[in-house]
Amino acid sequence: MTTGPGLAARRMQQSDLDDVLAIERVSFAAPWSRDVFLKELANRAARSEVFTADDGAIVGYVCFWVVLDEAHIQTIAVHPNMRGRGYGSAIMGHVEEICLREGVRRIILEVGRRNTAARNLYRKCGFTAIGFRKRYYAEIDDDAVVMEKWLTSSAQVNSESGADLR
Repeated sequence: MTTGPGLAARRMQQSDLDDVLAIERVSFAAPWSRDVFLKELANRAARSEVFTADDGAIVGYVCFWVVLDEAHIQTIAVHPNMRGRGYGSAIMGHVEEICLREGVRRIILEVGRRNTAARNLYRKCGFTAIGFRKRYYAEIDDDAVVMEKWLTSSAQVNSESGADLR
């Protein structure tokens, strides 16, 4: 599936983990381990996607859970050498498309208080801050800002407003 600025999305496979872990290690002070990613791949509620450039190289990934009508983003990263090209926004848009198809009404996430770039990305994508978790990222001594985005498909909006677009 094509997602935007030169990116293609597909389900993450175990064979992707070396590339994913390389991005993880250069992106986070407390990176996930291979075992954590393996648990995500085995989790029925989890969706794990990788995003590849035209040359097939993995440039980013996202892991999120869908439970009933809510999605929770667990982790998302774009390789530092590939940032600033709109890939983060494209990945978030892809997550939103999946969520809309699956009837998800809200996406929620936690982001480090000091992670200004990520917070700006999420705000650009329509997320708003709704809470705060003190020392949520204890291993790096950072708090988390809880953010959410409510989703409505055009069909939901039209049916709720009484409009008929036939």
